[in-house]
Amino acid sequence: MAAVVKEKREGGKFVEKTRADILADISCVRIGDRIFFYEVKRGFHGIYEAVSLPFVDEQEVEGGGGSGKYLFGSKKNPHFIEDSLILPNRVLIKPKIYFKNPVTEMKAFGRFISAIDLRSIFYKKVLGRGKSVTHLFPEEEVKLTELLLKANNGKTKKAKELKCSPYKPKNPRPVIFDLQPTENGEVKYEKILEGWLTQNIDNPSAGTELFLGDLKEIECFANYVPITIAGGNLDLVVFHQKQGRRYKITIIELKKGKIVAKDVKQVETYVKWATENLTQVLDEKPNKVEIDLLNRREMIQPVVIGSGINSAALERLKGYSLKSKPILAVKYKIENKSIKFELVDF
Repeated sequence: MAAVVKEKREGGKFVEKTRADILADISCVRIGDRIFFYEVKRGFHGIYEAVSLPFVDEQEVEGGGGSGKYLFGSKKNPHFIEDSLILPNRVLIKPKIYFKNPVTEMKAFGRFISAIDLRSIFYKKVLGRGKSVTHLFPEEEVKLTELLLKANNGKTKKAKELKCSPYKPKNPRPVIFDLQPTENGEVKYEKILEGWLTQNIDNPSAGTELFLGDLKEIECFANYVPITIAGGNLDLVVFHQKQGRRYKITIIELKKGKIVAKDVKQVETYVKWATENLTQVLDEKPNKVEIDLLNRREMIQPVVIGSGINSAALERLKGYSLKSKPILAVKYKIENKSIKFELVDF
């Protein structure tokens, strides 16, 4: 399995924002996703594959080979040791391709070009972020795989060559985000909105096609995407493709409350960054991978989502004149333990 930590207690209460943050990260995982592990002081391992959606399970799991070591899901576990990590947020995985030697940080970031090629990991490292799951874009996955192949002189083992003891959860529970609205009808924390979207963004019944278009064309998506070493982040990024070629990138800014003018200005800045950094198109050809380095602003579809919008923000939207797709403003509403969306007309 892959697992991430439980939120800590503070003053006897759960820190709901931290919980939503943790669950939003793991809720991006879909069956079939490739997974790499990072080990402190050793480097990056891979490649594994997700074989379940994320779930919560509080049972303890013993390590292989009768090691006497356990992964804990609760303090109530029979073998729990005080101050141990508690990891109930889980996803089932299986080995896909096994590389004996990891890729060290020096090999991954020793050259400037590698830092650019692995931007998502590099920014996280520089910022010292405690993010449990970092989502790689396809080009980054290709680069990390290349580095693993090089570190192992091309020698790999496929899943069928490995012996595994599958972990079978006894009482798995679905990941649930608290959609109890505030007095203003808003989510309690922006991270709850983010988490609900990562969990449901490709669900036809969630209504996200209103601002994403055809959900069958989603290539991949990620939350909390770092954009600078100064600490800026895109809340959600969605890649879209037709016939195997990427044609659109949706960038989404989320707001707990009403959208105001500065939020629209912030999205305008993100459009410029996304144009310069995300519009490279990966084109696979026989025995060759090429990247189109043309920066194409028309590929970027900006979206801002909030509980409402004020008049100053509407005026800013009307005056948006960059040569790209118009910024879509979307209102959300909590209804029947779900979230509904409405496109703002201006």
